[in-house]
Formats: sequence, structure tokens, C-alpha cells
Amino acid sequence: MPSLFDKTCDFDDDLFRNIVSLRESVDLFSDLTDGDEFQSEVAITAEMRVKSEIPAGVIQRGFHYTTAIGYPFETDPYLCSRYGNGAFGVWYGSLELETTIHETAYHMVREEQRVEGLKGPIVRERAVYFVHCRAVLIDLRGKEKLFPRLIAQDYSFTHEIGERLHGEGHPGLLAPSARSEGTNLASFTPSILSNPRQHCYLTYRCYPERQMVVVERQPGELFLEVRFAAV
Repeated sequence: MPSLFDKTCDFDDDLFRNIVSLRESVDLFSDLTDGDEFQSEVAITAEMRVKSEIPAGVIQRGFHYTTAIGYPFETDPYLCSRYGNGAFGVWYGSLELETTIHETAYHMVREEQRVEGLKGPIVRERAVYFVHCRAVLIDLRGKEKLFPRLIAQDYSFTHEIGERLHGEGHPGLLAPSARSEGTNLASFTPSILSNPRQHCYLTYRCYPERQMVVVERQPGELFLEVRFAAV
């Protein structure tokens, strides 16, 4: 019988990273200026002057890195996920935009269904980043045919995989998505991830009672509708 770990991939490409965010910025000085537009403008001007004296790109690069890459490895306790048992950080990205939408929409429906009597739409805004990955990864794509527990609702099997690969020092893996026909990448270290760039914003309108999420890329324009048979 073929081994689960008999295939690797020399990966060197961008991934889609889909996280909670806001489409529009807010007035960060509103608590200090009591909403006074003139005082806010003065504060913003002063902030821009300070930023102009800092080497170009430092603030931008640091913010995007923390937001798009660093968070799963800096959160304590770590989040439990398909390949993470909560003892270490795991970062997830997808090879396809549609895959990352299906994955995050599924978890949104599941989370909102836990609130009894809640009906949609529940609106959440998200940001999608490009993040580059360069590493030799364990490749589990196509293995779900012989190992169906790779995409099962029960995470005990995939937790064993994550624990082993993390413990042996492997940087990450490629795996079939349980929510679509696409591929996800799970990274066990931030060292293989770099160059985060904003790709687009998305608005999710979740209808938990219908197990459905309507996704907009441009406000008011349907981009994708995701339905789940059972969550």
C-alpha cells in the first residue's frame, strides 16, 4: 500500500490568504478628537509627517506581515484546526481564490449556527492577500482516495499528521480541501512565507439557517454563492 508521505513538492508560488478585515478605514483619532473633523485632520497630518521620516515601506511591510502571516504563530493559545491540535501554530493558504472562499464560508456558517435562533444575513468583511511560499512540502494531494479521513469532519487523523510533521521539523504540507476541489497549504513555520500583498476585499453575507454564504467582491455585485449540504 502506498505511503501517505511518499510524495513531496518543491513549491515556489503565491497563495491566497483570506482573513477577517474591513473594506473601509476608520478614524483612528476619533477617541482623541471627539469627532471634530479639523482636529482629526491635524492629527492625521502629524501622523503622516512622522511616517515620512521613517524608511519607506517599514510600517506597511510590518503591518501586512503581522496581519497576513504572523498571527497564527503569535497567538497563544494556538487555534485548533485541521492540522493543528492547539499545541503549535499552523498557517493556512489556498492555491485558488475559490478554495479559500469555500473554506472560510464553511467555518462562518458553522460558527453562526452555534447561536440559537440566529438568522441572516450576518455580514462580515474580509481581505484576501497574496503570500509567497518557498519550501519543499509533503504533498498529500490525491491521497484522499486511499485516506478519506484527510477530508473527514473528524480531525483526529489529520491532527496526528500535523503532530508528526511538525515534530519532525517539516515546514508544511499541501492537502486536498474538504470544502471544494482545490488545494490548501498548511505551514508549520513562518520562515517559508514572505511578501504579503493585498489582493482584494470580500463581503460575506451569511444565512446560517439556509447554510449559505453570498460573497461580494465589489459592494452590491454577486461574486460567488456558496451552499453547503450539511454543516
